Amino acid sequence: MNKVAKRGCILGGVLVCISAITIYATVDINSLKTLGTFNWESLLFAAIALAIGMYFDGLRLQRLVKIGGYSLPLPAVLRVIFGNYFMAMLTPGASGGAVAQVLILKSYGVPVMRGAPIVLIRTVFSILFLVVMLPIIFIYDAISIPYISKEALVRISFVLMVCAIAGLYILQTNLMKQLVYRLATMTGRGSPKGWLAKLSELNEGFSLIYAKPWQSLLVFVESGASLLFLYAIAPALMVAFTHQIDIIAILNRMILLNLILYFAPTPGGTGVAEGLFIYLFTAYLPVGTVGLVAVGWRIVAEYIPFFIGMYSVFTLYGRQFVAGTITDAGSADHS
Repeated sequence: MNKVAKRGCILGGVLVCISAITIYATVDINSLKTLGTFNWESLLFAAIALAIGMYFDGLRLQRLVKIGGYSLPLPAVLRVIFGNYFMAMLTPGASGGAVAQVLILKSYGVPVMRGAPIVLIRTVFSILFLVVMLPIIFIYDAISIPYISKEALVRISFVLMVCAIAGLYILQTNLMKQLVYRLATMTGRGSPKGWLAKLSELNEGFSLIYAKPWQSLLVFVESGASLLFLYAIAPALMVAFTHQIDIIAILNRMILLNLILYFAPTPGGTGVAEGLFIYLFTAYLPVGTVGLVAVGWRIVAEYIPFFIGMYSVFTLYGRQFVAGTITDAGSADHS
């Protein structure tokens, strides 16, 4: 059995086990009664939210590629988006998703030196949108985290927002170059010139933002719209069991959940996502149904795009590409 098939079987087994445990730990007799009133229209709402979220994701990708001086046909846009889902699920920390995006862009005529910054900006803008939303969430919502007061959460969120914005500026300064050089010299891991070259490559990517600020602002807005519609899959599925949906509060919690998932060590956030979902949304659903919604959310938001991505990547490159991408992602993790 080759590396791709082996990793696919392991991932499939883990996903089935996590989903079964999630449902078993939350389902009771009350939830079985609730299934009798299941509203199938919620699946349609979830599919629409997924489609609109993907539309804005594709729109921002096309805009970034255009800023870089290239263009992408619709099949290429879809392959990049779904290829990201596919490889992110196969690799810890979703590291393979970025590698896959760069290589797919390369196959459509976008050089690696241009594709890497585009992928980097996509990720940075997504995280930046979530970080910017944090102060608003903690000011207007009563989200509680054990051992941390609401006031502390607000302060921490403001600090994170300021650090994220200031960090984009500081990366461009000579102070950062000096700091990187000293760190490379002190740690002895790699040559200082190599570290400075990576910093230069990073700054070259961010130069796309500064070259056309208004277009970059549109990319940021499209990033936010894409994420919000993708997060709306959760309240859409909740409609299957209850019509008393506080969509603003649910989206607030989805933003917090997905920001945490960016740093989850498991492939695709498996296990972490389900546990956080249950913790954050139990109060919003009838007793015993939160596990069903958690699994449904993962299926619509992650597993369906994963299988579409698997088909699109295999038809473009085949299994050898996937095996090579996994190896590249693993090497990047250990470098």
